[in-house]
Amino acid sequence: MSQRGQVLVLVVLAIVVLLGFTAIAIDGSMVYSDRRFAQNASDASALAGAAEAALYFENNGVKYWNWNCSSGAIAASISQAAISARQVAVSRAADNGITFDQDITDKNGVNTQCGEDNTSGHVDKYLDIRSLVTFETPTSFAHFIFGGPLRNTVEAVGRVRPRHNLAFGYAIVALNQANCQGQQNGATFHGNSEVHVDGGGVFTNGCLRGNGHPDIFVVNGSTSYVGELSAGNANWDPEPQYVSTIIPPETYYLPAPNCSHPDAHNLNAGALLNTEEPLHGLYCVSGSLHVNGNDSLIGTGVTIYMLNGGITINGNAEVNITAPHPSPDPSPAIPGLVIYVPVNNTNDIQINGNSESYFEGTILAPGSNIDMLGTGEVDAFHTQVIGWNVEVGGNADTFVLYNGDEQYSEPSAIELHQ
Repeated sequence: MSQRGQVLVLVVLAIVVLLGFTAIAIDGSMVYSDRRFAQNASDASALAGAAEAALYFENNGVKYWNWNCSSGAIAASISQAAISARQVAVSRAADNGITFDQDITDKNGVNTQCGEDNTSGHVDKYLDIRSLVTFETPTSFAHFIFGGPLRNTVEAVGRVRPRHNLAFGYAIVALNQANCQGQQNGATFHGNSEVHVDGGGVFTNGCLRGNGHPDIFVVNGSTSYVGELSAGNANWDPEPQYVSTIIPPETYYLPAPNCSHPDAHNLNAGALLNTEEPLHGLYCVSGSLHVNGNDSLIGTGVTIYMLNGGITINGNAEVNITAPHPSPDPSPAIPGLVIYVPVNNTNDIQINGNSESYFEGTILAPGSNIDMLGTGEVDAFHTQVIGWNVEVGGNADTFVLYNGDEQYSEPSAIELHQ
């Protein structure tokens, strides 16, 4: 039998195989390169839209505590921010040679979605800018063995969160994750009086306890615990709810203020008392602050930063302190922050107010035990209180009126969500 021509068949087969490897090597690398380019363009588009929305939120008063996706003036502002975000996203895509519109049904465009997610137990409020880019790669060899186009579809989501207070905006926060033991862990409401929390609500990473016969009323917020509930004889309205996720450190962490700033006041605690003029600005304080019965502590636009001591305020003292407002820039004082005890300072804070007391702004002491005794005065505490353990109550009613605009807040933030 003649074997002439068989080598030709083998050569043809080898050429086909070589073309396949060439297609993989050349066209595969082209596809990978185009996919990377498309992903970068999609990321840039989504982030540009998110940055535009964040700027709109800052300029038009859209904040975590007034967020509303469905109705009202804030919803209209969110809608306008979304329109601007989509326009900027389309424009940024064009800068990268990508032509798409505000329709993603063809997997080549941008859209937006206003959302609220409470699956973790904390409400996450956001606007998503979703960018889809579909890119078709022309081939050099692959079309000989594969008839369809080589197409990449990539996605990016830029997420914008509005300006927000610390610790998800709860008014009273206990960070200790330990379960109930004695009278020392978590959030405790004690005494035989009423505690009213208007706005924000109550949250403890660990124990929630009622001690005595207090009545705790929370409106425009909730009472939540992660660890253990020891209700005692307390009356809760609404009933506390268990959640599974703690408040993490990144939601309440703040860097130390600039005590080296020429406008900062560095002094011993006693120098804060009985001043002729109200305190104003940043005070970096050494030693413990004891405000006794005949003392006064008066400050407007003030941040008191306790370097290494605690705070005790006697019920007969005259106390009226308010945090700085954001405008004009109060640096080195911190807008919305009235008392800051850093986490490495674990000295106690005890606030015994009276009918003449007034506190406005965030009290942040993540390593300290905080004890707030009621004043009986409806307008005494315009505060957010964040401590390691927090006790509230006593023999006089306690009113905590939480307004996000009066507390420390972080500016609108963006991230590449996916």
